[in-house]
Amino acid sequence: MSYRQKVPTKPFTTYTMSMKVLNKDAEALGDYAFLYAMAGEHRQSEAFATIRFEEKPTGKWLEKSLVFQTGRHSHYTVLSIETRWNIGTLYIDDVRLEETGTLELGPWDQPVSMNRLLPVKHKFDRPDTAGVVKRFTAHHAASEKRYRGNGAWESRSTLSGKPGGEKLPPDLRATYQRVEGYLGAYSHTGRKIYLQRATEGAEYLTRVQQENGIIGDAYYSSGQAGVALIHTWQKTGNRKFLDPVKRVVGHFNKVEPSWNYNYNMMLTEAALAWARSTDNFESVSNRLKTEMLQSTLREQRPWGGWAGHNSRIGYHCANMSALCQLHETLPETKPFDDKRANLRRHVIAALNRMIREQVPAGGFPFNHGQPGTARQNSGIVPALIHVHETFGFEQARQLLYGQMTYLSTDACGKYYWLPRNRNHLEMSLLHSEGLYLEWARKHPG
Repeated sequence: MSYRQKVPTKPFTTYTMSMKVLNKDAEALGDYAFLYAMAGEHRQSEAFATIRFEEKPTGKWLEKSLVFQTGRHSHYTVLSIETRWNIGTLYIDDVRLEETGTLELGPWDQPVSMNRLLPVKHKFDRPDTAGVVKRFTAHHAASEKRYRGNGAWESRSTLSGKPGGEKLPPDLRATYQRVEGYLGAYSHTGRKIYLQRATEGAEYLTRVQQENGIIGDAYYSSGQAGVALIHTWQKTGNRKFLDPVKRVVGHFNKVEPSWNYNYNMMLTEAALAWARSTDNFESVSNRLKTEMLQSTLREQRPWGGWAGHNSRIGYHCANMSALCQLHETLPETKPFDDKRANLRRHVIAALNRMIREQVPAGGFPFNHGQPGTARQNSGIVPALIHVHETFGFEQARQLLYGQMTYLSTDACGKYYWLPRNRNHLEMSLLHSEGLYLEWARKHPG
């Protein structure tokens, strides 16, 4: 059961939600009743505040409450009453949402400024470029052992260290991330094998594109593959890599927005990159007025990130990178000045989240507010580069130095990646190192 109600609320305001439950005889498999404050209206939207009931039947009403803060840009709150995983009878009553309560936020959930950047907590020297080249060369050698030819690499199972993966279809992520990494390394080193592998990978992406424009799935890989194809066109000048992205844009203009902000943003970034490359903003502008973009802007939390699943660092970076691409793509005319200024504020808040959470070794926690989960993620380096190249923020440069320093150590793989996911880690490092090498060539010093 799920019952939802959209309630008008004030932005950036403290509220208390509460609910009473009487569990008559339901023996649940864990939690059995919930009250959520949802991050948006979509059916699968995640919650930014949750009350859970898991107590055994007592024959008495049990009341729980929770204090939370609305977002800076939210003018409503969706309350959802849900129950699952039980057989028996539950009574639910007296669901309330009141503008009251004392807000107690942990250090990671304190609001950040949207107008000024925090000072970085940790300073790092510029990474030694020769060292990055050496590591990329080693990761290229490892990649060659798993190259299947014709632009395809390993399967998802092989990436995650499972046996039998060589008999399974190649993973698209293994291709489009390598395309980006090889393009970057080629721009720095001039090694022709890197350009060859990048173009072979890009050709593979065009071959697997569906008639409706989708490459892999409707959001994630269509977006990331689309961006990789744009970058391949920019390096080679060959329109066979640009024209397929027009079909991705056609899909972008038709598909229903996902509840998942980062899915929307990955697809949006590809559409925007195409629009900028072809001077065709009007082809995507109407779609930006819908939930495809607006939900991401509206639901950014006061601490700089997004709720639930989207608080993970890679998804956070996908959102931040797409906002940079939009800032770059908007026409440079006076009617868009306010929109650009607003995007800058959103990116400042998102970068402040990363400044606050960077660990002393230079990396970033995978899970919001959990420093022990720091690990490599492929979204971090491209997002920091995008922020630096869009806005010139020195803090983005410093965070990038820290992340690249972190990637030069074993620490980047200790959580989650090693030993089982070594193949995936090596592919991810090739992607990040290649992108950094291109940035370092353009920004010497």
